[in-house]
Amino acid sequence: MPKSKSHQRANPGFESTIWIDHTYIIESASAFGDVAIALSQQLNPYDDPRLNVLFTNGALALELYFKSQLVERVFDPAFIQMTDDDEIVTTIEQYLNDSPGVVTILHSRLEVKKEFRSHELVKLYQYLNQDTQNRILNAVSDETAKIQTQDEMLEFLEAINNFFKEKRYHFESFLTGIESDKKYIYTLIPVLKGVKSALANI
Repeated sequence: MPKSKSHQRANPGFESTIWIDHTYIIESASAFGDVAIALSQQLNPYDDPRLNVLFTNGALALELYFKSQLVERVFDPAFIQMTDDDEIVTTIEQYLNDSPGVVTILHSRLEVKKEFRSHELVKLYQYLNQDTQNRILNAVSDETAKIQTQDEMLEFLEAINNFFKEKRYHFESFLTGIESDKKYIYTLIPVLKGVKSALANI
């Protein structure tokens, strides 16, 4: 499988940017998770395409929760000079040459570290430090009796490991009246609640 190329992000120049931290990612994850939890209360018992929306959102929520702990801050400075006719020019050369009137705007963003760029939930969970894993397990075990050990947590994540990729295009698979994966709802929902609770105050 070819490796994905990293995207070159354009420097915002003199435009103002917002400083965010990992809680911004957690809030995004919570939004996806909340959609999955809400849908779990609305599904028809048979042949409901929203089941795949639930799984896609739930898996993406877990991915973002885990990645919120695996990001690093990246800085990208913009060098701005006011010219005589009030034009704004971005230039690193003039900054390095100590040209007068050049100021630096230090933009920053968060980026998932290269070695953690995966959709696989098992890998992402295992990349978390032990304290974070234990905090998640404790919160999840309070939500469901089905997961009380790290082995049980990994077993469940393995079962839904590729749901984010697979469930988006569920129509490409052979569909049955009662999907065998439907049983995972009853564990996924409490796991989402537990992970959200565990990371809420980190």
